[in-house]
Amino acid sequence: MKKILGRGGPLGIFHEYPALLQLGIICCFAETAWATLLIVMEFYFKEEILAGETPQSLTSKIAFAFLAFVGAETLFKYPMGALADKYGPRRFVYFALGICSVTPILMTVAALTIGLWWVFIPIRILDGIAAAALWPSMSALMNRAVPAHAKSSAMSVFNAAYVLGLAIGPTTGLLLGHKLGSNVWVFPFCAVMMALGAFVAVRSIPRSADNIHIEGESLDEERALLKGRPMLWRMMAIYALSQMGVGILAPTVPVYLEEHFHLLQADLPQLLIFPALLVAAIAIPLGRLPDTIGKAKAVWISYILAAGGMILMALTSLFEPTKGLFSLPLMMFGVGISAMIVSYILGTPAWLGLTSLQVDNTKQAQAMSLMQTAQGFGVVCAFVLVGSVGHLLTNNTNGENSLSLWFWLSSGIFTLCLIGTLLFVREVKVKIETPQNEAAHPDAKAANQSLEMKGL
Repeated sequence: MKKILGRGGPLGIFHEYPALLQLGIICCFAETAWATLLIVMEFYFKEEILAGETPQSLTSKIAFAFLAFVGAETLFKYPMGALADKYGPRRFVYFALGICSVTPILMTVAALTIGLWWVFIPIRILDGIAAAALWPSMSALMNRAVPAHAKSSAMSVFNAAYVLGLAIGPTTGLLLGHKLGSNVWVFPFCAVMMALGAFVAVRSIPRSADNIHIEGESLDEERALLKGRPMLWRMMAIYALSQMGVGILAPTVPVYLEEHFHLLQADLPQLLIFPALLVAAIAIPLGRLPDTIGKAKAVWISYILAAGGMILMALTSLFEPTKGLFSLPLMMFGVGISAMIVSYILGTPAWLGLTSLQVDNTKQAQAMSLMQTAQGFGVVCAFVLVGSVGHLLTNNTNGENSLSLWFWLSSGIFTLCLIGTLLFVREVKVKIETPQNEAAHPDAKAANQSLEMKGL
């Protein structure tokens, strides 16, 4: 255990910077709830309130529900960032987690009383506003929890907490929905996860955290930041395109699994348990690998994995529909999904690390904000595309063939992203802040001071 938790071990980062563990727990609770809502609401639509609709009609309505969340998050990022800058990130963490402890209860009431899919749209908009308040504030707190030279490690923990939530949430939510007989009863579980995150935040985040300044919420400053940084421009474009590829998959994969492999909700938890354990085992160690092999090389490898995994998933549409859990096409689909998971865990910290290295310490939050903007833009475009095209193709009754077009489109997108990274993404030399730099930029000196967290 000492080898794992001690200095130099895979989880040694928590020994060096204990505050990261507490902040990571908050992030993990929040993302577990949101990931559970994402998958469970999709199955609630598919198997309960929209049962019997054509696959394209179903994916269209699911995409619009997802769009409500992501669109609100993207739209409110700047206003929430400006308010958090003025009033402090701690208050906005409380605000976000408080809102999201209530919205799943509203979903439960709406499902039991009204039972119409569009009622979820305004509730998901509230969730999106809360996400716009939470993630920039948590990112700022994570960055202040470590000195400047350990920013990549902080981002690896931030990413690992996010990925762990994605791994834990869907598996747990699908299992609970199956055991309880309806996905409606999983919504209160999400409320409990958010409430636990709020409890940890209240107990651990000190009042002094509200003195943290969050940069990067000025559009003029961000435009100025891009001047003379062509690689940052290109990285934003590639990141937006890749997030579009991911967004296309979100509303289509569960529907495709039922249409092509006849997999129901009861079958998925046993299939997801291995990927979930894999993520739990490799999230933090793999996230720190780019510091060893080089961040640009890690990005290249991650997009090779993503493009290859996506092509494998698309190739399964060439096979006849099957019910076998150990059939070749289903195994290909599983390998493809696993490759994309590893790609995400490896590539995201490297991508964010390359982003931060292109700017001074005082401008890192601005650079991260730019990438978040690119991410939101790509996902919004994906959901608009799936929602609108799916609506136009509603009368297409050949479900599995029509859904396969999204997988081939996503394959092409990830292939373009791979080509773009090989052409434009290069290693960046680390800029070391000197005492003179710190004297000139007081915020740079503050970036080298760690935020102290209260114990739980």
